[in-house]
Amino acid sequence: MAAHRSGRIADAVAIYRDVLAIEPEHARASHLLGFALLQLGSPAAALPLLATALRRAPRTPDAWAHFGLALSALGQEASATAALRRALLLSPALLEAATGMIRVARDAGRAVPERAAARVVVLAPLRAVGWHGLGLARAGRAFGTAAAHDDGSVSLRRAALIDPTDRPAVTDLADTLRSRRHPESARTIGRWAVCLGPASSAVRSTLAASLFDLDRIDEADTAARTAAVLAPGNARAYGNRAQCLYRADRFAEAAGEGRRAAMIDPRDPQIRANLSSYHLAMGRLETGWRLFRDRPSRRVLSQRPGLPAAVWSGETGARLMVLAEQGLGDELLFATCWPDLAARVRDGRLAAVAVELDARLRPLAERTYPVLRWFDRDRSERSAGTPPYCPGFEPTHWVAAGDLPSLFRPEVDAFPDGPLHLVPDRGRIAAFRRWLDAEAPGIPRIGLCWRSGLRTGDRLKYYPALPDCRILLARPEWRVVVLQYDDCTDELAAAAAAGLPPPLLPPGLDRRDDLDGVAALIAALDIVVSAETAVLALAGAVGAPTVGFGLGRGWVALGQSRSPWYPTVTGLHRRPGEDWEPLMKRVADRTAETIAQTKEPGGKAARLD
Repeated sequence: MAAHRSGRIADAVAIYRDVLAIEPEHARASHLLGFALLQLGSPAAALPLLATALRRAPRTPDAWAHFGLALSALGQEASATAALRRALLLSPALLEAATGMIRVARDAGRAVPERAAARVVVLAPLRAVGWHGLGLARAGRAFGTAAAHDDGSVSLRRAALIDPTDRPAVTDLADTLRSRRHPESARTIGRWAVCLGPASSAVRSTLAASLFDLDRIDEADTAARTAAVLAPGNARAYGNRAQCLYRADRFAEAAGEGRRAAMIDPRDPQIRANLSSYHLAMGRLETGWRLFRDRPSRRVLSQRPGLPAAVWSGETGARLMVLAEQGLGDELLFATCWPDLAARVRDGRLAAVAVELDARLRPLAERTYPVLRWFDRDRSERSAGTPPYCPGFEPTHWVAAGDLPSLFRPEVDAFPDGPLHLVPDRGRIAAFRRWLDAEAPGIPRIGLCWRSGLRTGDRLKYYPALPDCRILLARPEWRVVVLQYDDCTDELAAAAAAGLPPPLLPPGLDRRDDLDGVAALIAALDIVVSAETAVLALAGAVGAPTVGFGLGRGWVALGQSRSPWYPTVTGLHRRPGEDWEPLMKRVADRTAETIAQTKEPGGKAARLD
């Protein structure tokens, strides 16, 4: 034991064997020899010795802890966890057992037990392993919820400060920062993790994802390819590579890498959802829609309580409940299938349809499709555990809104040729036209939405700042009207201070929550220019002439040069590595061309009636 404690493990092993040669059933010698062999990397040789020790002395907590660690090293996670729990029952303050619980869960890819991690932090506050485990436990609990006092990154930062050379802790910190939408910090920490473990595929994958979030596509692709070379069985490496190729509009190559990722990890819903995007982007709708059914948001919907047993796949006579999913822009995209539902109700192929939707869309929906029933979507955190409810409606079938295109749009030719408008309030359209005629008489009026309301680090790559739209604001031949739907007062003031013509703010309009009013304003304008936000989708749904801009064509284009969902929308895209200025120049030129076309005899009407 003295040799063992001083680190001379090989000497200790020899003496333990001498002891067991004299007394083969010596419990303490069996235990410590097994522990020494475990330390030397021989868990298979250690396991029978530890089992023998426990038969002779079953109330030895550290023997149970070492037995659990040996089982874990041999891949027997469930038995390992049971052994470590036994150790903690016998000795709740046994640090080795508590840290073992953390490592077993971490190595198995399972949620780290928060109580075990907190115990380690109390017992040994200056050991990184406890803070690392606590960070993982809290990150898993906080992900996707409102900001918590510790979303995991706080504890993981402490682990990295205690031991900056702890590569797993540093890597998990980078991954958590990325998932919590702090890509700049994730990239910095990820690069440090690469310095600690340059041959680690997991580290390279985390760095690749952080660089992708920052739209550093070439660097992200290099990191992803290196990760795949280091570990050809790393599905995440191929998935990241596929996303880089997708961002570069190299959809066929993205599909190839995505298939490889799916073959390695066929149960990962995000990999399959991304693979569906690549096929849809190439116009391969049959394969794309089939894979699209595996998207994570649909899985969440399918777990809601109180759903009918039957999922609708086109059956006649059904009383159908349609469940909303994802964000407002996606709701509007899938709402292009509402006229198909309404037609089936009118001709009797469906007995009734109730559609869940964002409450802000109800006035537009009820005005346009009175034959359908509507009920408000619950966006609170408790909604996942509550049944959807439409008063007085008893459904026989349910369907996710995102599955409607696979039923009604199996091929591109199934998309309608002309716009299917949501109908704004005519009185409000007239009122907005009177205001526009007073504020900007005789010139075109352009609605502008330049970014999303969610301004997290990973989303900044998708949207320009208002000064990047200088060329749109400064053109003298038109007047810009603000469609930005959150508080942009500071941005407008900064633009005015830079000498740019002030855009018009529609009076008395809640641009965030009064979507019926926003739709009426859009209908009163000559054209809408928008980033890829809900405003772009609403303009398309209303049938307004629209120029959209974003990062890439993506799956929504379905391999077409013009939007099949919204025929009045033209999309322009920022190339990898391109600044916003040249893209906004193309947007301004296309806007001028579109305005000119609407003024020509026989051109599309510049205004909607």
